[in-house]
Amino acid sequence: MLLAGIAIAVAPTRGRGAVAGELAALTAGLPACDAGRAHCIGIRLHVAVGPAAGDGPIAQAAWLAVQLAMANLRLAPLDVGVQVVGIDALPASAGHIATRGDRDALAAGGLAGKVIHVFITGRLDDIDQPTGFIRGVAWHTRGSDRKYVILSTVAPERVLAHELGHVFGLPHSSHPRSIMNKAPRAEPPPEDRVFVDEEIAAMRPVLARLLRDRAIADVAR
Repeated sequence: MLLAGIAIAVAPTRGRGAVAGELAALTAGLPACDAGRAHCIGIRLHVAVGPAAGDGPIAQAAWLAVQLAMANLRLAPLDVGVQVVGIDALPASAGHIATRGDRDALAAGGLAGKVIHVFITGRLDDIDQPTGFIRGVAWHTRGSDRKYVILSTVAPERVLAHELGHVFGLPHSSHPRSIMNKAPRAEPPPEDRVFVDEEIAAMRPVLARLLRDRAIADVAR
């Protein structure tokens, strides 16, 4: 199904019209790539939807818009933008991702398209700390080096940008200004954390390789 230029797939366990409308509302007005960027990479969203008739997608449109806007702002020095090109509903069970197996199950059967797949859950457990939780992760399934992203709906505005840094090859950082630095700190404030020059330089060849290998592709504009 295609609404407002965004491909929408609905969950078979809910009414097709209801779910399609909820997903369309979720993506309406989301920021697109800046027309001046050299590259515009598509994101396909996979969003957990509640099982009850009154339950909608687990994410809020305003929260998604802030995540995308921050990602586009921070990727601007790379001359890259991202925008949502498709969305589909995940079952309510995907509202809590607890194990590595749960993560891998999201990508079971393969995911098509030269896009970055981003899954939205309500709770994302830390598989390395049994009682902990995290706000986002970039991971790959066994036997594949293609990275997928999971975001928890408790993630602050910079988390999608951070995880896309991993997609484009960055490790965590100790640089105080880096958005890839996970260490708690007061300075600089979160709104001033960026991809530092060395990270932008490191992402360039990875971006080029992903485009060359057609793991991702530019969105037609």
